[in-house]
Amino acid sequence: MSSPPALDPVQSGTAMLALPKTSTLTAGQLDGEECPWCGTELTIRARVDLGERPGPQGVTIHPWACGPCVTTQARETYNRHPSYCTRCAKDPYSCGVRRVWRRLALETRR
Repeated sequence: MSSPPALDPVQSGTAMLALPKTSTLTAGQLDGEECPWCGTELTIRARVDLGERPGPQGVTIHPWACGPCVTTQARETYNRHPSYCTRCAKDPYSCGVRRVWRRLALETRR
């Protein structure tokens, strides 16, 4: 059984998902060995790339997450997005960023 195709963190929107404060994350969560939201140990086949990000003391971190948490975070961000987006206030269906959140939530669900 082959692994599913990897999501590009920028194109898929995972690089835009807000992480918990890096000061609260374990080394495993910062390095992509554990999900930053639930702490589950990740396997190569069951993880989603969140993209490289600036970390504590200027060190770059590369977190990965489990699919269920990415789905939850994308769905919550999709629902919150119109509250601070001027384009969504005019027409929520015209906002490309909101469409990215919706697509991400759908692509990562089980």
